[in-house]
Amino acid sequence: MFQFLRTRQWALARRAILIVIVAVVAFTQYGGGLSSVFYRAKPQSDIEITKAEFRADIPTAKPVWIIGFRNASRRFTYDTIQLEATYFDKDGKLLQKDKLVVHQRLDPLQEKSIASPDFMERPNAARGTLAVLDAHRLK
Repeated sequence: MFQFLRTRQWALARRAILIVIVAVVAFTQYGGGLSSVFYRAKPQSDIEITKAEFRADIPTAKPVWIIGFRNASRRFTYDTIQLEATYFDKDGKLLQKDKLVVHQRLDPLQEKSIASPDFMERPNAARGTLAVLDAHRLK
């Protein structure tokens, strides 16, 4: 039985086992960092809207959006977020869709809440929804 421990096959098996152990330990320790090297910026999935409240009842000249953002990316910082705003009346009927640009810097894993005035008056709009279209990635 101990003769097997002196063979060339046992030496190769020991090396293979050692390589597998090193690979498993390296992947568990640095796997997230290695996979992020191959990860591309996807602002539609990285930027999450945690709160989207359309306020047309505020006594100002134009309605206001109260928006909560969360950057789910661990690697990328975003700025100049482009949103698609959809406006509905009191009955839930679609009034219009518009593009809204928010100049807000979002660092990795950061959450922010902001108030952004709407650039147009929306006389019949009662509520609205937001969706992320795109964002500029900072280097």
